[in-house]
Amino acid sequence: INKTMNWATLRTLSIAALLLHACMHSISCSAFQPLIHPSRRFVNISENRVTGGNKLLQSATTTSTVLFGKKKREKKTKSRVICVNRQARRNFEIIDTLEAGISLLGTEVKAIREGKMNLSDGFVRANKRGRGAGLHNVHIGTYAHAGGSYFQHEEMRIRPLLVHKREAMRWSQQVDRAGMTIVPLKAYFDLKNRVKIEIALCKGKNVRDKRDTIKERDAKRESNRIIKNFRLG
Repeated sequence: INKTMNWATLRTLSIAALLLHACMHSISCSAFQPLIHPSRRFVNISENRVTGGNKLLQSATTTSTVLFGKKKREKKTKSRVICVNRQARRNFEIIDTLEAGISLLGTEVKAIREGKMNLSDGFVRANKRGRGAGLHNVHIGTYAHAGGSYFQHEEMRIRPLLVHKREAMRWSQQVDRAGMTIVPLKAYFDLKNRVKIEIALCKGKNVRDKRDTIKERDAKRESNRIIKNFRLG
């Protein structure tokens, strides 16, 4: 470098060299970038000079590829009803209800999914010691693709219910003392896709109570019809 060269010229040459170096670096990165597999991550480091100081901050921005995977299943918000015992609310007065699990065989679950379940004549009876309960007189049809009669289940077998010991003892005492009965109201699949039975502690109705229930139902239906017509009008 010539001695006569002043400081302004030296500063201009240094800035030009830095710009040339930055351009060559960006060209080399863009040339080798298509060779990188798109599924891998890369980091772009940009150096920013802090105003009022000599420190350099390195801000790294990571860009990740979008993975085209399967969509997540939406969570179920409602249970699916299998069957309903309509005669229970007509012939009995509901005192208390309880959700109970049920112990089933594989062919029974598959038959239930096909709709082969009937609760109309069913009832629940607690064990002698009150440590559990069993579902009696409930029909679950045979599964057609079971592979023979050896793998089939009994259609009218007693199926144990999964209830707490305290609840079973309390309901068995009500049945023995007050002469009440326990009947199944409906069967359904819960949010975890398991079969549940809604059972109820009931008291039998006489003919007069049944007539009163029918009158109340008709009056409610008539009032709903009038309200609907009034809204439409």
